[in-house]
Amino acid sequence: MKVLNKTLSMRAFTLVELLVVIAIIAILASMLLPALSRAKGKANQIKCLSNIRQLNMGLQMYVDDHDDHFPPRISGRENWLTSLKPYYVLSSVVKCPSDGFSANHGFLINGFNDFFATRLSKEEFETWKWPIGMKMAYIPEPSSTITFGEKRKGSRHCHMDFYQDEGNDVKEIDQSKHGGDSSDSGGGANYTFVDGSVRFMKDGTTMRPENLWGVTYQFRKVLPNLDRTGSGG
Repeated sequence: MKVLNKTLSMRAFTLVELLVVIAIIAILASMLLPALSRAKGKANQIKCLSNIRQLNMGLQMYVDDHDDHFPPRISGRENWLTSLKPYYVLSSVVKCPSDGFSANHGFLINGFNDFFATRLSKEEFETWKWPIGMKMAYIPEPSSTITFGEKRKGSRHCHMDFYQDEGNDVKEIDQSKHGGDSSDSGGGANYTFVDGSVRFMKDGTTMRPENLWGVTYQFRKVLPNLDRTGSGG
């Protein structure tokens, strides 16, 4: 009888040990999973940064080859994706890994429409009849003027136009694509600039205290999250 009791006691102790080990593993997993998720998110952000840098390099080469002009916007069919295609090797550079296969591109180029608003007729401006792209020389602050930004999932836009008669494209930009969401101030996104630099910027910092999408001094000081009326042309 004593031998039987001893055997049962050993079996019970082994079961308790197993349960303790399982509990420890569960605790460790709960601690490690967020860290792994953050690491994956950081890797995605770095890959996105690499892709957007390559796009910006292609844009700079395009400008060099076209008398200092950015790609034109004659119609919806002719956009920067078409114009810059000869300047990047892999089509995968036009989006982030997290954008998935359904998205054909994950970035928006600066439409520079505050510049064109003062130089085109109302009809030209409102129907996107811009025969040539803006000249780089018209940008007064190359180191703080955005060329590309990351767009939100599901957006069908190609350009960032914060000033265009009805509405604007601020909602098309995902300012917290990495490390947070729209309600998380810790999030941010990758941006490229006219001078060739690439930066990760916190949510909201491209709009305030200065609008880094603007190329005219007037609209660099305007908060582009408000709808505006009038063509300005």
